[in-house]
Amino acid sequence: MKLLYAATARCPCGAGLAYPPDGPGDETSPHRWPFNGYWDCSAIWLGEAIESGQPGSVEHTDKLPFAFYEIKSENQPSANGATTRPPS
Repeated sequence: MKLLYAATARCPCGAGLAYPPDGPGDETSPHRWPFNGYWDCSAIWLGEAIESGQPGSVEHTDKLPFAFYEIKSENQPSANGATTRPPS
C-alpha cells in the first residue's frame, strides 16, 4: 500500500503517522479524502500492528481526521525533507 507519511508526527508505538493518498483501496469515491480522510499509524495501515490484547501489542494513536488535526506531511516544502517514513 502506498502511504504518504507525516514529517514529524508519530504514533505512541514509534511508527510514523500516514494515510494512503489515493484512499484506502476499497473506497473509490474521489471526494472521500477531503472530508472524511484521516491520519493513522502506518503500522496499522500496513497490517503490521499486533491486535490489542495479543502478546506484543502496543498502544496506537486514534484515527486523526483531517477536519480536526493539522499534521504536516513529508511532501510539504516547509517540512524541509523531514519524514517519519521507515528507512528502505
